[in-house]
Amino acid sequence: MAIIKSVENGVQAKSVIESFITEGYERDHIHVFANSNKRAEDIADFFDVDASKTPGTTENDKGFLASIKNFFQSTPEDLHHQLADIGVGENEHATAKNDLDAGKILIVAHHPGK
Repeated sequence: MAIIKSVENGVQAKSVIESFITEGYERDHIHVFANSNKRAEDIADFFDVDASKTPGTTENDKGFLASIKNFFQSTPEDLHHQLADIGVGENEHATAKNDLDAGKILIVAHHPGK
């Protein structure tokens, strides 16, 4: 099961990421989603967590560090699959998409296999 938090800015993202780490989530299992890959990558690289590729971007849009981390998908439908793969429940997918469309940053943490 994944925990998903929606934040407005990098300061709030920092707080959520630090909270997840304190709660015992491994950095490889904390994912940052944003409508802008640059925004997601900046936050993720700073905290050494996963910058999940948002819909509509290409392989060339990702930085070197982000390109070697976890999986990345490129179509709008794949956001649904990407969220499902890390344990975000079906009921939360529409809210997550709406938050991204509104310019928010999503921080998702999960324990694999749970």
